Amino acid sequence: MSPSDSIKIIKQYIRDNHVFTLCTTRSLSDVWCANCFYWFDENQMRLVFLSEKKTRHAQMMQENLLVAGSISTQEMVVSNLQGIQFTGTVSLLTGKDDINARKHYCLRFPVALAAIHVPLWALQLQEIKMVNNQLGFGSKLYWQRN
Repeated sequence: MSPSDSIKIIKQYIRDNHVFTLCTTRSLSDVWCANCFYWFDENQMRLVFLSEKKTRHAQMMQENLLVAGSISTQEMVVSNLQGIQFTGTVSLLTGKDDINARKHYCLRFPVALAAIHVPLWALQLQEIKMVNNQLGFGSKLYWQRN
């Protein structure tokens, strides 16, 4: 499979889902995960999500911008199993970038209009590994930012 075919499949999978697991760390003994709704900005290969700065994962992100995570579906049939694991860096959105991304986020999740004061973050994807058993048992696709 060509790299362009792989990225098309990966992007479609990310578009088709809406929750990711965010993994943060402050030190080897201080790690934390959170599940977050996201809007996928596929032009910039980033996940955009809301989180209050006072949450445990947001406090950790402010100290260590490098994060990891996953997107997966709950499949009972092994041949249907798909999921991605990723690494990336996070940043707090501001200005026009915040306004534009928030518009897309709220279109996807209208309930977020009530959370207009909650900070919006971008997770810039750096590396993705996708398991896709629909292409054959144990099939893996890869993407990495240049």
